[in-house]
Amino acid sequence: MLETRPPVGGMTDGEPTGSPVRRRVLSIVVPLVIWVVIALAGWLRLTPQVRNTLWAEDGKVFLGEQYRLGVAGALFHDYAGYLHVVPRLVVAVASHIGPIDRLAVTVSALCVVVAAAVGAAVWVLTAGVIRSVVARLLLALIPALVPLGPMEIQANAANLHWFLMFLMPFALLTPVRSWSKGILLGIATLLAGLTEIQIVAFFPLFFVGIRNRYRWPIILGSVIGGAAQVVTTLTHPRAAATVPHETVADMVLGYAVQPFAGSFTWSMPAVGRAIAENGVWVVVLPLVVAAVLTALGLWLGAPGQRWMLGSMVWASAAVWFGAVFLNPNQMLAFAHFDAGQWLGNWTFRYSAAGSMYVIGAFVVLADIALTRGGLVRGGLVRGGLDRGAVTGRHRVGVVWVFRVVGILLVLGVALSFALNFSVDKANRQAGPYWDQGIETSESRCAQTPSADASVQIAPGPQWAVSVPCAIIDQDAVR
Repeated sequence: MLETRPPVGGMTDGEPTGSPVRRRVLSIVVPLVIWVVIALAGWLRLTPQVRNTLWAEDGKVFLGEQYRLGVAGALFHDYAGYLHVVPRLVVAVASHIGPIDRLAVTVSALCVVVAAAVGAAVWVLTAGVIRSVVARLLLALIPALVPLGPMEIQANAANLHWFLMFLMPFALLTPVRSWSKGILLGIATLLAGLTEIQIVAFFPLFFVGIRNRYRWPIILGSVIGGAAQVVTTLTHPRAAATVPHETVADMVLGYAVQPFAGSFTWSMPAVGRAIAENGVWVVVLPLVVAAVLTALGLWLGAPGQRWMLGSMVWASAAVWFGAVFLNPNQMLAFAHFDAGQWLGNWTFRYSAAGSMYVIGAFVVLADIALTRGGLVRGGLVRGGLDRGAVTGRHRVGVVWVFRVVGILLVLGVALSFALNFSVDKANRQAGPYWDQGIETSESRCAQTPSADASVQIAPGPQWAVSVPCAIIDQDAVR
């Protein structure tokens, strides 16, 4: 299994080389710095309006049920057939550490911090699996810089589960050689499982390296979390779909249009417009090229790289196809769209979640190419090719092909991050703004202090949360 191979490039369980003291300091300082940088990047991507808007389940479900059931009573309460432990914890913390009129901003900040923590953890966990430091950094930046992120899934508790799920393959594939690392990752996988049922998609990875006893807490956390979700959805099933399911052609084309194309742009209407003007080949052909590169990567990569690449591809498909199957919608019938419908191409939260793994796959492919090209330490073989395969100028030429492909993939991902950093059309951009809603409620609460105030939240008129006037009045006095 993965643990039978020593980490590459002089790494030991994710720690840098050098004196013991230097290794210890850097193993703590570097992830902390990366955590802060990722959090800052994630925060700066959000407009002030988005930060100040409470999103859907964050208010109506998590906060509302907390007021009715208490923090402890709401923590393991099911919603839509699933458990949502970490989002409920985030909303509970936010409601207790700041004034009620700053709740939306506080929730946004905490969610950015949690997503950044996932990114920093990815940096640590990829040591010994991903060879290139640049590739590891790009993987760590995905939770903050995924192009579609600000449209819906970033900075709200209702969508934190996507980021915890993103952590899973890295937690399950990282080398583990100590009880402390195993236990910490066991807690992380347990919390991820208690928040996102789709971690069961990684079930085959639960038992990678099962003979390594240090991995047992990780396996146990994954199994308990996943089992708790399965039991919950069986005992409290979600409402059955009321519209027909999409066809396989709808799902496959949708994968090309949404999570794949969404890895390069946050604007789904722009993708739809390109398809309406030029046909579906503008997204299908690049997907075919990516599939060929993936096949080559699975052939040429080291064992750890292959596992990681396969996990990224599998997860992107599992998230998209699973979500589309469970949430049928006429707006997902992509194979039946006409030109007018393409122009109205909508952004779905599953697209952003799936695109994190698509981008991750491109980064792993870059790592494989850079390794085979000899640009990182610990390449498969010197010169980037199997010994005896080719010689002389041909060998040098192929090595340079690997190098060029690897560099282009790195630059492509970095360029996608840079060009899509600013997003001004997020679903929460137009409010309603939470602090204004609380301010409006103060006058009503002054007249009926024992009542509850209904505060409007995003994304539409049907979404509101009842806040006890006692809490609003207490904050107004403060």
